[in-house]
Amino acid sequence: MTFRVINLTTGEIVAELHRADHAMQLADALAAEHRYEEQFAVVELVTIYETPMRQP
Repeated sequence: MTFRVINLTTGEIVAELHRADHAMQLADALAAEHRYEEQFAVVELVTIYETPMRQP
């Protein structure tokens, strides 16, 4: 799985990480760094479709 840390205040994607706990720690650290004046979210990316590949 991939987890994105997003600054909800600015809409910026801050990071993409492979562990949810690391993403949450980063989001908490960023919120504290910004004095909780900006809000951060951790979003889990889920694949819902993949195109087929040409067979050799």
